[in-house]
Amino acid sequence: MQFFKRNNHQVPNACFAMLVTACSLLAANSVLAIQDNKLLTIFSDSTTSPVGNFNFTSTREIDLSGSTWGMGLDENDVYHAALKHSQPGAPANSQWEIRLGQGGQIYSLRSEVGEIVPPQSLRRAFVDEVFQAVSVDTSVRETGGQAAFYHQSGYYVDGIGSNVSQPTFAPLLASRSTEPNSWSTLSLAVQANSLTIPQQPSGLLNYQRTRDLGGGVIEITHLVYNFGTHRADFHNMPWGGVRKTLFDNMLVSNPGGGFTDRPIVGFGISKNQVIRSDLTGGWAAFTAGTAGSDSGLAYVFGDTDTHLAEPWQIAKSSWRWGDGGGDVMGVPVRDFNVGTFRRLVNVGPGDLFESRYFLVLGDVDHMQSTIADRDLVSSATYNLRTIDEQDSDLLAWQILDENGTLSIEGRDTEEPSDFLTYALPVNGSKPLFLFADANGSQFVSVDPYALSDTPYDGETDYRGILGFVLPLENTTTGENYVDLQTVFAGNDNYLNTDPDTLFFALPGVAGPSMILGDVNQDGTVNFLDIASFIALLTNGGFLEEADFNQDNVVNFLDIAPFIELLSSN
Repeated sequence: MQFFKRNNHQVPNACFAMLVTACSLLAANSVLAIQDNKLLTIFSDSTTSPVGNFNFTSTREIDLSGSTWGMGLDENDVYHAALKHSQPGAPANSQWEIRLGQGGQIYSLRSEVGEIVPPQSLRRAFVDEVFQAVSVDTSVRETGGQAAFYHQSGYYVDGIGSNVSQPTFAPLLASRSTEPNSWSTLSLAVQANSLTIPQQPSGLLNYQRTRDLGGGVIEITHLVYNFGTHRADFHNMPWGGVRKTLFDNMLVSNPGGGFTDRPIVGFGISKNQVIRSDLTGGWAAFTAGTAGSDSGLAYVFGDTDTHLAEPWQIAKSSWRWGDGGGDVMGVPVRDFNVGTFRRLVNVGPGDLFESRYFLVLGDVDHMQSTIADRDLVSSATYNLRTIDEQDSDLLAWQILDENGTLSIEGRDTEEPSDFLTYALPVNGSKPLFLFADANGSQFVSVDPYALSDTPYDGETDYRGILGFVLPLENTTTGENYVDLQTVFAGNDNYLNTDPDTLFFALPGVAGPSMILGDVNQDGTVNFLDIASFIALLTNGGFLEEADFNQDNVVNFLDIAPFIELLSSN
């Protein structure tokens, strides 16, 4: 049996393989769960505090919603995590359960009235009739093409024999509860329609934090980091909707208070179904009716564009709604009333954009009073952010080489390591992806498409990201860096990226020097190392301290040099 050397202990390769498999299942392909905390500490502080004595739970164990979905759809295909809120004595329709999908999208939201998120149609299974962030590059239209829509959730199903024939979701790179009463995710956005010509692979990362604030209030914060070469200039934050058989009224708040009951017609008809946010009171709601006791779901998006003077905000924000499918003989084609808040901001290469909104559950009276009393409208904020190097935690990584098979191990930043990366997308940085090919061989690259331009084809197994690294033009003069080509010297195939473009990390923490002959690793070379050397020869494996002839193999050829070394000591 071969061995995998880890922290000066010998771990059987088979055991390590089982450990990796288990971690992949538990962490949904997150490279190392203990590093996710740092990767996900990116969200700006909220100005809204939790209220009331409530209980919030979260789990990645299988805990399906029990909701009814479209024909032929299996919730097991999309499920990633379950979040639950309970609060004794809370108002009606304010208890809730959320299920997150494999792209971080909210595909299920249940309250006392039942499942609120639409039942899904086959082509859009769990990728369109969900709550998510959608970013658009409209510049493609300038050359006669179709705008590129980048979904947080995943791909449209294009049918049997086409590019995507079954529900396929955006690669999830990190996911866990990093703060009380919340759950955060990080995923790679994907171009939703695989048939769009031209195909323009995404260069966007989507972060999402879902936070329980009590009293039926859910705070959702989205961040989009553009590490690519194309802009994203139109954003739905959120895109999401409700079952119209449950909530078929649209209440749009008035600037001076109260609301107006608005008609709902086909979503493609924008007339009378789009309104600038500054012409509202900062929220809108799908409800069962207009009475104070009628249940519903409110979206709180804010009533003020605070960055219109900035060159990156293109136009004022707006709320849009409509019927997502229409009816045939009174039966919904798609049981989907869609609502979306639209931010027209230019997120260019290297930019990081953050937007926050709230969902409020309850009856009409409760939603109105809660939004006002907790000042949610002014807390629905957005901004273009910059993270400097000194503002980011560091991640430490060790490169492990077992007879030419490489792997990456996370370390504490105080432990010996080969290189350090930034946990957050510092200005102009690139994410360093860890992935495997269809044969299981691992690679790292700043290019998420190094193995394939189309993540849905199964050629790339995304394991996570190893933090962020810098191109030369973004390194700081006078700082100490090491380029990745040097870090992975001799392992060029493992570092799957453009060899003509250098990317820089920080030097790792130097560990104790290897002592040739110290096979039992007690710090000295003596007769006590003989038994360990014989055991290594018997069982097979590689230990640098036992490679006496320095040929990168431990075998009988090392016996004579070992005897000579012992004699000299």
